[in-house]
Amino acid sequence: MAAPPDFDDSQGVPRPYKRPRHDSAADDALHPYSFPTASSPLHPETDPASEAAAKKNRKKPLSCGECRRLKLKCDRVFPCQSCCKRGCAEICPEGSLTGGKGSRFILANTEQLHEKIKAMSERIRNLEDALQSMHAQYSPEVHPLLRPELLLIKRSPELFGIDRSGMPTTSASDNHTGDEDEQPAAGSSSAPTEIVTDCPYTYPMPAMPLRNDIPEDIARLSHAFPVSPSTDSEFDPSLRQRLREMLPPPMEAQRICSQAQQNAFWHYSPDASESFIPNLLHSVYNAPLQALLPHRLSLFLMILAIGTMVDLKEDQDRARHDAERYHQLARAAMCETMVIDDPSFDAINSLFFMVWYLLMFSYHKKSIEHAWGIMGLLAKLAQGLGLHRDGVRLKMIPEELDRRKTLLWNMMSVDVRLALMLRRPPSICIQHVDAKRPMYSLENDSPSTSITASYNAWRDIFTVQCMAPVLESVIATQPPPYIDILQLDWKIRDFVIPPILRMVDDDGFIPNHPAGLQQALTFSARETALLNLHRCYFLQALNAEEGFTMKHKYAPSVLATYTSVCNVVWTVCTCYKWEPDLSLRITMLWHNCLSAAVALCVLVSRSPSNSLTPHALVELDNIMKLFSEVKSRCPTVVKATPLLDTIIPRSRIAYMNWRNGLQGAGCFEDEICVIARRTGILANTGAGNELMFLDGDASPFEHAHPLLRRCFEQSTKEGLSALDPLLPPHNSLGPLQTTSTSQTFSTSAERTVHEHVAPVGMHRNDSPSSQAACNAGWIGAEFQDSSWMTWY
Repeated sequence: MAAPPDFDDSQGVPRPYKRPRHDSAADDALHPYSFPTASSPLHPETDPASEAAAKKNRKKPLSCGECRRLKLKCDRVFPCQSCCKRGCAEICPEGSLTGGKGSRFILANTEQLHEKIKAMSERIRNLEDALQSMHAQYSPEVHPLLRPELLLIKRSPELFGIDRSGMPTTSASDNHTGDEDEQPAAGSSSAPTEIVTDCPYTYPMPAMPLRNDIPEDIARLSHAFPVSPSTDSEFDPSLRQRLREMLPPPMEAQRICSQAQQNAFWHYSPDASESFIPNLLHSVYNAPLQALLPHRLSLFLMILAIGTMVDLKEDQDRARHDAERYHQLARAAMCETMVIDDPSFDAINSLFFMVWYLLMFSYHKKSIEHAWGIMGLLAKLAQGLGLHRDGVRLKMIPEELDRRKTLLWNMMSVDVRLALMLRRPPSICIQHVDAKRPMYSLENDSPSTSITASYNAWRDIFTVQCMAPVLESVIATQPPPYIDILQLDWKIRDFVIPPILRMVDDDGFIPNHPAGLQQALTFSARETALLNLHRCYFLQALNAEEGFTMKHKYAPSVLATYTSVCNVVWTVCTCYKWEPDLSLRITMLWHNCLSAAVALCVLVSRSPSNSLTPHALVELDNIMKLFSEVKSRCPTVVKATPLLDTIIPRSRIAYMNWRNGLQGAGCFEDEICVIARRTGILANTGAGNELMFLDGDASPFEHAHPLLRRCFEQSTKEGLSALDPLLPPHNSLGPLQTTSTSQTFSTSAERTVHEHVAPVGMHRNDSPSSQAACNAGWIGAEFQDSSWMTWY
């Protein structure tokens, strides 16, 4: 405060002990208003000379105005940390804020101005949305007036609490759903913006208007997941309030949750009680803000994300963007506090849904790696809460005990399959779990509930008895004897499947929802276990220096991989025929189909003289026909199609060159061999290769499953030349059909061999040199950064 007029500080007059109060408001009321002269500034408070004089005669305050108003400790380094954290660094140290609507802060004495800015910004948004909608009808390109830099014009730093240096702060009112300028930054640690496939190609997505109404500060919270950027253990109700304001209306949320229950929870449902969703809706929409915990809000947002993704009434592109929005908000809600400091059952549920969403529905490039990282955190938190221990000893109520067991066993199923896909150790060791399997109710239930209970029970048993042993053999530091691999193959093929879960494709018969998808995933689970079991032996056999023949020690693995790959393709075709809309949104199906195509191309190019090669080319034609049909509606297929357009013709050329006798020098150093050696799948060339081929009448199928022996015998028979793949692809090729109405896992592996008989002249005693001669090395360097033949 400046000295009184009658006090001359420059002459050294002592300062009085107590200065008289100076009421500026009362003083201003006693003097009439006078217009400023021409020589005086229009705004004296902004005059540089007067401001410099005022600062010279003013002591440095002990705290800034905001800290004095809120009675906070100020560090006196302006702008102080308290103002920076609260988003008002611009007014520190002189300015002050007054409370406004919606927990926002508006600069003092400028309420009307900011209300006008807010109304104008809303008007601009409406005009932008209208322009975007009209322009989208004529062109997929972004309108020049909707460029990101132009969309920022309507944003006011003073209104939305963002300083000029770009520091984000809270903004509850900025919920515009049409801006494209608030996308997560590329290369961040959160969910990326690319579709995940097993290929390193990055093809552009179809042009579409992106919708993301996540404020910048909440997006940063989501990017920081799972670590909260604040070390403070206190809750942040303002963040929770803003997240709750971004939720859909209660009736719409209830509809989305019902879509999740109908179209997604048949696969995994940690809490199948009838009161789960109603209680969750009540907690989120009706409970007081202080009673709504952030982990519960995060759980609800993840259910909205999954429900939106499988909402068949919503456009797929719009559903994909809205689902990702809810996913990002769920991550931000989880970061309100340190989840490690305060784990809860809701937090574990939410994290499980995040892993499931990333694996089954996400199109992002790094979704698999993100799911792997979250799975590790999820396992630690679950073990910290004792979910892996038998809850009977803790004397829990039966309902709570069932929820704990169901969640744990769902986690173990996802964990084993994810670890098997990545060929890494699991996050949860089954040997350290003593929690009993949940008892799924089978009495007095509807047919759909009964098949769901059977599906869940079969999946849990199969995980422990088949999937886990396969994982142990895959990640072992010392590979087990090959006879153990064949014995495990026996065990998987002989695993009993309930009749209600057997996949049968009768003409004109479509199972009720969700029975068809449950049968398909049961089918896929078994084939996936076999593919992961034989994968490394399949590659070693095809990369033998002498070339591959059916006398190779690992010939059963090649045949097993071929039959399982054909069954995977048939499963995807049948799923698409039964439920086309929903199957297009399950990215895992199309990833598996892409990996199947790559495996068939490797078989054809590395061993064109093999008796399985003609059948493999027919299967590749089926895959291309299916992908051509769905590529306009499936982003995963959009990215996979250019890759297949490259490798499938090259595979056909390799086969044609062998048939025409065009033999060149063998190439053991082609790209696939290099990849296999780098990843440890294939050993370095040298001693031991002579033991890979059996001498005399010894058969590598001596210890194989009888099914494989029958397939081997059938594949060596002469057949019709009309199916010679040298001819142009048949336009009449359709999805694979089963040969029996009593289709089971044991007979399904023979389906392709029975349907497509080998052409004349294709025998198992073809010259190995002719196969090695066709190793053209057509797999480029882009294959070296990813493992292609992976199945989930």
